[in-house]
Amino acid sequence: MLQRNSNIKNKTISVSKQNKGNTYAYIKKIGNKVFLYSFLIFWAIISIYPLVFSLISSFKTDQAIFMTPFSWPESISFENYYRAWEVANMGTYFKNSVFLTFTTCIVLIFICTMASYIFAKFTFKFKNIIYIFFVLGMMIPIHSTIIPLAYMVGKFGLKDNYAFIIALFTAFQIPISILIITSFMKSIPEELEEAAIIDGCNFWQVYTKVILPLSTPAIVTVTILNFLSVWNNLIIPLLFIGKNELKPLSIGLLTFFAERTSDYSGVMAAIVITTVIPLIMYIILQEKVERGLTAGAVKG
Repeated sequence: MLQRNSNIKNKTISVSKQNKGNTYAYIKKIGNKVFLYSFLIFWAIISIYPLVFSLISSFKTDQAIFMTPFSWPESISFENYYRAWEVANMGTYFKNSVFLTFTTCIVLIFICTMASYIFAKFTFKFKNIIYIFFVLGMMIPIHSTIIPLAYMVGKFGLKDNYAFIIALFTAFQIPISILIITSFMKSIPEELEEAAIIDGCNFWQVYTKVILPLSTPAIVTVTILNFLSVWNNLIIPLLFIGKNELKPLSIGLLTFFAERTSDYSGVMAAIVITTVIPLIMYIILQEKVERGLTAGAVKG
């Protein structure tokens, strides 16, 4: 009888310890979540606030920015945007950036999807060596190429040449684009290609009708990455574009700020003009970007 009571007591103590352990683990889990979400909210505020501040300030006068920097504008006026767009020539810079960026992205999609299809789905001699050769381009910093590029520009008279600028942007973005798209295409089942070939498709039709549509997340991912890189690129246009009418937004914003250091409201409007397009694109396409990166990383 005494032994039975002792066993019951031991079981009760064991259950009590187990419940305490579960309670502690639950509290720890909740604490970790609270810390994580608090940190993410804090980081989001730090990241978003400069954009919000620029947007609010772009509708204010210079005096209002200094007197009430954190308040909403008393009235909505687009005078600052007009001054930035017309007077400071941001409209021309904007059109130039749109042309350079979209042309580069289209060329990159055309080149990199075909190359990635070959690397992902075909077997040939030296394939891995050639693939590594392309990917190793990510290890070459753009600053190390400035001197030879400047020599080429002077030697062949390529300054203010949009074709040369687009070729440079394309060359520097090819490695990361091929890496992401190839990793994604490797995850596409070969049975789909075999079924298309059995139905009478050649390799070009398999590429255009099967591979490309299924690779949309990866294509969108590299398009966003390339768009942001080209749109924000400063060093290449700064060195190789001299004519004012050919400069993109990155140079235009730098010039505007240098010429109008006291025009803070106009500068804020110019900043909003510069950031609005890539921000809208990323917000709309962020889900596909995450899918493209995740699928390529996990299945590739």
